[in-house]
Amino acid sequence: MRYGVAIGSATGVLLLAATGALVLRGGAPPSEPPRQLAALGQSELTAPTGADRALRAPVPVAPSFDVVKVSPAGTAVIAGRAEPGARVVVRDGEKPIGEVTADQRGEWVLLIEQPIGSGDHLLSAEASNGVGGAVIKSEETVALSISPAAPAGHAGETALAVVLPSDTGGAARVLQRPESAPSGKSSALSIDAAEYDKEGRAVLSGRAEPGATVQVYLGNEPLATVTADGAGMWSAVSPRAVPPKGGELRLDQLAADGRVLQRVTVPLARNTTAEPAPGQNYVVQRGNSLWQISRHVYGAGTRYTVIYSANPNQIRDPNLIFPGQVFKLPKS
Repeated sequence: MRYGVAIGSATGVLLLAATGALVLRGGAPPSEPPRQLAALGQSELTAPTGADRALRAPVPVAPSFDVVKVSPAGTAVIAGRAEPGARVVVRDGEKPIGEVTADQRGEWVLLIEQPIGSGDHLLSAEASNGVGGAVIKSEETVALSISPAAPAGHAGETALAVVLPSDTGGAARVLQRPESAPSGKSSALSIDAAEYDKEGRAVLSGRAEPGATVQVYLGNEPLATVTADGAGMWSAVSPRAVPPKGGELRLDQLAADGRVLQRVTVPLARNTTAEPAPGQNYVVQRGNSLWQISRHVYGAGTRYTVIYSANPNQIRDPNLIFPGQVFKLPKS
């Protein structure tokens, strides 16, 4: 188990207190305080009630993930946020793989020097303050899929890391792709994740040029208009449920005058299949990768090219597949 230390600066906390008026009865001169009032200590006058203490009590902060970066050698940098000063433990399944203390800004960084093995992992975090403090578990998890080490001379990234939020309608976030974007392509329009909330609405996230306006359509029906943030990330939730048959999802990145600068289209469907099997169609689920599906279907992740070749109109980039896509799985 490796340990990391995050160092930060202190931050101030502003507390607001409400004051009330005390109505006194009797004829005591204004310059002479009533005996009852004079007999009360200052601490008693200003002591907060139980309700005040409840209102002032800080709301516990659940730990969250901001960065998951796995090197080709399997070492990793994992970072996120938690309650300032909290002890954060990161787990791979049930196994703790490291712990760190959040700084005074609530930020933490964990260095994993023991290589994480290839395969599929599910990372979670939990935080606690002090000995015997309540343990707060993360509301989100990270689906991490690591391919075997690349051969010599092919040092590209081999991990896919996707943040999966709890069932609150939040969008999944891709923190790492199996291969870095080519030089000059980091601002290309893309969709990273597509899933559904309990009402059947599409929850989408992706990338575009920082500050760019992205119009989202299902077929020719507008679903949402969003603006990419300073890091080039965008997310959107459709205002209504997507029909079970789905349709073609289209993204248009617009210029200031309304012209379409970039366009991306991907199929979107809502039907589900329990487990992938040869000779069937399979609907991609949250956390899937071609490597993972191939390993389930054919017993080897390296045979993902069979699925890729059988679905040329569905898979435009083998490193990016989306929940809701329907793939043909050849028997051989």
